[in-house]
Amino acid sequence: MKENKLPMKKAMLNLFILTSGVVFSQQSTENIMIHTGNTDNAFFNKVKITDKEETKSIQLKDGHYTFQNQDQKADISIKNTLISGHVTALRDKEKTDFTIVNSYITAYDIFTDDIIINAYRDAQKAYFKKYDSNKVLKADGWMSLDKNKHYGKGVSKNYFENGKVSRISDEVTETYTDFYPDGNKKQKIGGNVFESYNENGTLNNKQYTKNNIRYNDYYQNGKLYTHAYQNKEGNEVTEYYKNGILDKKETVKIINGEKRLLTHNKAGKLISNIPYSQTAAGEIKYAPER
Repeated sequence: MKENKLPMKKAMLNLFILTSGVVFSQQSTENIMIHTGNTDNAFFNKVKITDKEETKSIQLKDGHYTFQNQDQKADISIKNTLISGHVTALRDKEKTDFTIVNSYITAYDIFTDDIIINAYRDAQKAYFKKYDSNKVLKADGWMSLDKNKHYGKGVSKNYFENGKVSRISDEVTETYTDFYPDGNKKQKIGGNVFESYNENGTLNNKQYTKNNIRYNDYYQNGKLYTHAYQNKEGNEVTEYYKNGILDKKETVKIINGEKRLLTHNKAGKLISNIPYSQTAAGEIKYAPER
């Protein structure tokens, strides 16, 4: 999952495992590890047993194995080369509990001094929840595991301290929405659309593309105030509205080599044609209220 990646995507977790009472035909147990891969792909890649350098795989016979050392402990079974069971990894101040079924991770829980992450999967999706040290929900979401539908993409939510949503990141539609602490929408970005909102929840600015034309709209008190775009002739056009109704239209146009500002009233009648230089060229002529 973008700026905002899923919290399950952390650093590489390598589980180094020593066995008790198992002989590996001249292979030192110090060089044996169960490798879960990068947690970016925790629910995608198969768990495997390799040497410590990860240069070759090591195949254990079917049976039950208990592993424990200062870095981790595990209780696993192997049947028809597939690994199932539970592994706990300890690294610095981080503890991670894994559940493995048929050589795939089906769930894991991460515990640190600052966060707790619970993640699990079903046949189609992986799900996660992230909490702070006070067990207050900070983020949650899901990611698709279906290779035929949105594979590797998903939706996540982040939360303010008050429990309200602060951001929704939708990688499926590539839409990202931010909110004010009171729950009102603040900003939305996605596809060809940008929207910004005032703190009271009313729309302030909307930019979008339609029929290959880029529009830039500003609003006052929730009603359209200006509607700006470049027409097919390449002229900059700004339409002004009062209470959502067209009041006048201004067009910046080159006439006989001179840049001029043409103003038409709401009926389409030309009411002004002046050199653009007389309009404080380069300055914004309108400033909608926020």
